Parts: sequence; structure tokens; C-alpha cells
Amino acid sequence: MSVHTIQRAVTRATTTRAARGPALALALTSLLGLAGAAQADDAALARARAYEADLIALTERVSKAFVAIGGGSGVIVSPEGDVLTNHHVAGSRKVGEKWTVTRPGNVIETAVVIGHDARGDITLLRLEGKGPYPFAPLGDSDAVRAGDVVVALGNPFGFSKDGTPHVSVGVVSGVHRYQGGYSDAIQTDVAINPGNSGGPLIDLAGRVIGINGRIAVRFGTRANTGVGYAIPANQIQAFIPHFRAKGDVLHGALLGVTLRQGADGGALVARVTDNSVAGAKGLRAGDLVLRADGREVTGPQRLLGIVGTFPSGETITLEVRRGEELVRLDVPLVAREAQPADQDKGAWLGVQMSSHEGGGVEVEAVVDKSPAKAAGIAPGDVIQAVQVGRLRPRKTADVNAFLQVLRGLSPGAQIKLTIQRGEQTLEVEVTLGKRE
Repeated sequence: MSVHTIQRAVTRATTTRAARGPALALALTSLLGLAGAAQADDAALARARAYEADLIALTERVSKAFVAIGGGSGVIVSPEGDVLTNHHVAGSRKVGEKWTVTRPGNVIETAVVIGHDARGDITLLRLEGKGPYPFAPLGDSDAVRAGDVVVALGNPFGFSKDGTPHVSVGVVSGVHRYQGGYSDAIQTDVAINPGNSGGPLIDLAGRVIGINGRIAVRFGTRANTGVGYAIPANQIQAFIPHFRAKGDVLHGALLGVTLRQGADGGALVARVTDNSVAGAKGLRAGDLVLRADGREVTGPQRLLGIVGTFPSGETITLEVRRGEELVRLDVPLVAREAQPADQDKGAWLGVQMSSHEGGGVEVEAVVDKSPAKAAGIAPGDVIQAVQVGRLRPRKTADVNAFLQVLRGLSPGAQIKLTIQRGEQTLEVEVTLGKRE
């Protein structure tokens, strides 16, 4: 019933002789209630239509900045043609090598690789055509909150044949999620599937707040489960100057520091090794780290997450409680010294690794088309244990302990790795290959 129909009914009721007293009051109350409900429904519909129109306009505008690349996705973030995508999409080609990308309308372009961040899963490219290009600017990911409405553009399952992106809409489910290499990730329930990797996560102002890359999987399927992760824009912005200057960029780390959960929050420094950079700058065992780079530290994972947003060579300010005293320390971040988890001969896994601060072996890089890559192992994963055949699992305290297990294994041997990926513990089966 429309509002005008109800208004006409009310008019007829007030001019009928039989409609007097309580009957008239009841009729007016019922009809006016219906009128109010109809008005509310109309207003709600108008708001929904306005939101829908804004969403369509946003999608049409931002889609012009989308590119399909290597079976995955990417986004143009500057008028000069800078393109961001995942390292696991475009990292198989070295700095200076080129990719062919497709823009909407089947426009074919050539893009040169500018820089890689294997651990953070980001690659920067530059289109070689004549600009200016339509672009989506990077936003402030630190302003993102759980519940924010977001839009993902991508190439799921390779459906974007002519470079036109597919669109999914959802909300931010969580922020500052530590997922190993995705150290400060934005979690979202937006539908992200294989092929969406490298595509943008957009806010309602059309800004790129993150690059979609990783999904949580269940039951062995690689389809959307409602839990996806994006690398935040602010982390990416910190790396872009280093991409231009160095090409391949490594993440910074607080090497030689063992952390524990503080009793009332914060990251407790349990141990600082001799000759470490952090120790030389004044960090001591017993210090309780409360803030890093001005951001609150709730525990060891949050501190590692903040540290992981910086390239090596940067300096981070730590605010620590030492007894009753509050101390500020400026600590340079250094790169881990990674080494291959393989021998010159024999079985091949295909990773570079380093000893993790909290124990275990951290994966720094994964070789393309390797057994590790096929098994889904990713930079930032921490290998806690390894099992060979039916033997009991052995803990991997450090790189040397892991190499001791791998020595003597032959190509074709099957191992099971217990991996810590952020807050998840996974078991991954790997069939070791043969070094070519």
C-alpha cells in the first residue's frame, strides 16, 4: 500500500458518519501506523538505492585502474603507471624483466618489474605505455576499522578475459592480524578466490587500503571461506622508495631478541644475545616493550607485526618499561641472513630460511616451481617440526637442526612439516624433488 492510498483512506474515514468515536480513533491509528511504516519503507528503499548507485559509480571508476596479470590481478596506483600486485603473482620474473598485462577493454600493455618484497608478498611494476593512466590512490590503512565496508576487484579463476575485473563486497573483519609474512594484515570477509591475488581492497572513497593476497582454506580446497587477508597500504608505502632504489627489498627484524608475553600486556624481552644490534642500542632482558613506532604493543606477535611493516635499514622507536622507569630506544632493523634449506646434492625443498627469534625455522623465500611452492609453503611461515615417514616428529629449534633432518633424504621422500602461520598451526605434506 502506498502512502497516497493510505492518505485517501484516512480522508474517506473522517467524512463517513458511521466512522465516529472509538471506531474512528481505531481506524485512524491503524491507517496512520500503516502510513508511517510505508514512509519508513520508502525511506529505507531510497537509502538502499542511493548506496547501490554510489557502489556502481565507485566500481566503474576504480575498475579503470585494474589490470589482469599472470593469471592474477593488479592495480594502477599512480598516473605514471605504477602497478602493485602480489609477489606470488609476478615474482617469478627478475627486476628489469617484463610482464604483459591486460587493462579493461582488452587493452594490452607491457610492464617492467621495479622491485620485489618476497616476504611481504608485494611486487611493484611500471607500465611502459604513455600516461597519464587512470589510477586508484593508496589510502591510510591505519584508519581502517572492523566493520568498514570494502570492495575487492579481481580476476577469480581467470574469468576476467578482457581485463574487466569481477567485484565482491564485504566488510573488514579485523585489523593488525599477524600472519607471518603478512605481519599487519587486514582481515576481510570479501569473497577472494584464486586469481584475486594482487587485486585491490578498496574503501568507499575509492582508495586502495590493501592488496589482497592470502585466504584461509579448509578441507583441502582453495576456494573462499570468508577469511581473507590483505597487505595494508601503509606497509606498502614504506617499501616503495626502497623498491625504486634497490629492486629486491628485505624486511627488517629484531635479531637476537627472544620475546615472551607480558603479564599485563606488552612484549617482555626474555633474552638479548651478545653482539646483537638491539643489545648495542640498549635493549635489555627484562624490558617490557609497550609501544613501537608509536603503536601499542599488546604482545610479542603485535611487536613482530609492527616490525614486519618496515624494510631492513629503517630505525624503529621502542618505548619500554624498565622497572619503574620508561625508556625510549631507537633500534635499527637488520635483515635476516637467509640460507637455502637444501644441500648441493640430493633432495630439494626449495626455500631460503633463517632461525626464528622464538624458536623454529622461518621461511624467508620460496623458489618458484619448487616442492615447497607446490605444497603451499609461504614466506613468513615458521617450521616448528618435521616428520619423515612414520618416524616421530622432530622439533626444528634452528636452521642447523632442520638441515640435520634433511641430510641423507633422497628425491621423492615425503616429509610432514608442522608450520606456524600467524595464529594458525598447519600440517603440510611435501614430496621432496630433485635439484635440476
